[in-house]
Amino acid sequence: MENEFQKKQMEHIYNIIRDVLKDWWVALFIAVSISLLSYILASVTYHPTYTSSTTFVVSAKSSTMGTYANISKTNKLTSTFQSVLDSQVLKKKVAESLEMDSFDGTISIYVVPETNLLTVSVTSDSPEISFRLLKGILDNYQTISANVLGEVVMEIFEEPNYPSYPNQYFNGKNIMKRVFLYTGLLMVCVLGLLSYFKDTVKSEEEISEKLDTNAFGVLKYEPAYRNLKAFLRGNKKKMLITEPAVSFGYVENIKKMRTKLFYQNADSQAKVLLVTSAMPKEGKTTVAVNLALAIAQRGKKVLLLNGNLKQGTLEELLGVAAPEKEVLELAGQVRQTKHMSLYLWTNYGKKMKSTEFLGSRRFGEFLNQMRAEMDFIIIDGPAAIGNADTEILARRSDFSLLVVKQNDAKVSSINDTIDMLSGYGKGVIGCVLNNVFHPGTVLGYGYGYGYGYGYGKYRYGKYRYGKYGSYYGHYHRSSQKDVKEEE
Repeated sequence: MENEFQKKQMEHIYNIIRDVLKDWWVALFIAVSISLLSYILASVTYHPTYTSSTTFVVSAKSSTMGTYANISKTNKLTSTFQSVLDSQVLKKKVAESLEMDSFDGTISIYVVPETNLLTVSVTSDSPEISFRLLKGILDNYQTISANVLGEVVMEIFEEPNYPSYPNQYFNGKNIMKRVFLYTGLLMVCVLGLLSYFKDTVKSEEEISEKLDTNAFGVLKYEPAYRNLKAFLRGNKKKMLITEPAVSFGYVENIKKMRTKLFYQNADSQAKVLLVTSAMPKEGKTTVAVNLALAIAQRGKKVLLLNGNLKQGTLEELLGVAAPEKEVLELAGQVRQTKHMSLYLWTNYGKKMKSTEFLGSRRFGEFLNQMRAEMDFIIIDGPAAIGNADTEILARRSDFSLLVVKQNDAKVSSINDTIDMLSGYGKGVIGCVLNNVFHPGTVLGYGYGYGYGYGYGKYRYGKYRYGKYGSYYGHYHRSSQKDVKEEE
């Protein structure tokens, strides 16, 4: 039970990380934009200030007073002297003496702890004005504070300094770096929260909870590259079960779906299967092609048909030459692949009026002709949402299989697609949860590579790979057992 809980937690964390990485450009764009705006705003609002200061020694007129008495006197004097300096009378007198319209500065007083030293500072937007205002205070404060300070004597300990540098420099780069970092972290948190609360299918268990169908199969995530060298070169591997680089577990899951399809179709003459998804890029083409290959491996004649006529074709993926010109008879565009009993309907060019073509009598007659010649027909259909072609293909199919990518399409969109497909033929036989997280996807590429996957002379039971030989031998025997059961 604890392992299941940990597994679900890992799946949720993985889904969040995957969503954040998928939308990293959003976080980067916003962080860069806000950091640039903050730089512009800071540069516009930046006003350098300059401070000129002087230090007084506070003592009493009577020389009999000790140091502690002077310190006590200084502490008591601070608030009184602050009131004198902040008084409009003194500021007006200083401004008049300097022939200024007003006192454009701020006065502050600081008592040096445990001493009888008093620091007076004047801050303004100009170093010259700060210095002149402080000099004006020194020249005029005595006439204003004579009756207030009483017996206190204030002697200048340190002459006023002329401020050569502003109190704080404008550091635009530092501002941009801080804002970029904080905004980036905030956006990662926002994207993570959006992913967590997104209403999608995040695990196999949620299929029965959220969708109006059952799980037909689960396909775990497969790395797109064989190794780091292939990644750096940009050489993606073909996700076909006939390729050695595809993991053993992935191949076995495709074969399990083939077995389910045979079982459900045992007492039926249904031949045409539509493979589709609610949204694009959920892996429906990969599922359709691999399911066709798996059926062909059993010696069945399978026709693979590209139902997405507005976009790419399957010729390059299966190594079939594309037709140089369109053939009047659609059956003339059917080509046998190197996989012997697998046939491909080669599409000549992109058909922008695909809806009219798929709904035409010509295409219907071609499909009926293929029903008579083939054991199975698998249609790699387009995504259902916003595409009328999918419904036409569903009307011409006997049953449908829905591919759902983990944590991708919204549940509402998936259920709308299921409702549409359920109205034709035998409806939806289930959904394939695709690209599912598992610990091996993070820790490595897996160990299920080999040739033939239990068929032919390269068998896992005989040719064992190091300490994993027993693992391969077990699955080889299981694979052979599954084949006998299917036969």
